[in-house]
Amino acid sequence: MIKGLDHLVLFCLDTEKSKEWYEKAGFQYSHGYEGMHWFHLGSGLIMLHPADTVTPGDTAVHAAVEDVHQHFRQVKENGLVPIDHHLGSQPIGEPVTRPWGDIEFELDDVDGHRWAFTQRAL
Repeated sequence: MIKGLDHLVLFCLDTEKSKEWYEKAGFQYSHGYEGMHWFHLGSGLIMLHPADTVTPGDTAVHAAVEDVHQHFRQVKENGLVPIDHHLGSQPIGEPVTRPWGDIEFELDDVDGHRWAFTQRAL
């Protein structure tokens, strides 16, 4: 029986640079080993794994947040630029309400992995 997500592996060209980005994006660091870094994601983990090549745009992950507006402010204060891929990855000034009711914004990490930070519709 599958119990849930253990960890998601994201391949990165420079895991140290990626580690800094994930910290700025608000992820809590768990541990590291020989160039690999793990961050908490709910009951699971994200693993940053060294790679020689990465294809930007092949990964999209949605992370649930309690307060999307607060998280939006936090990532901007940390120097990151929230985007909306529905607008051609243009920078946005506030989280977007999707037609299905979720409120979210997106960030692309240093390797092009897309993250959406989503507050679910009530």
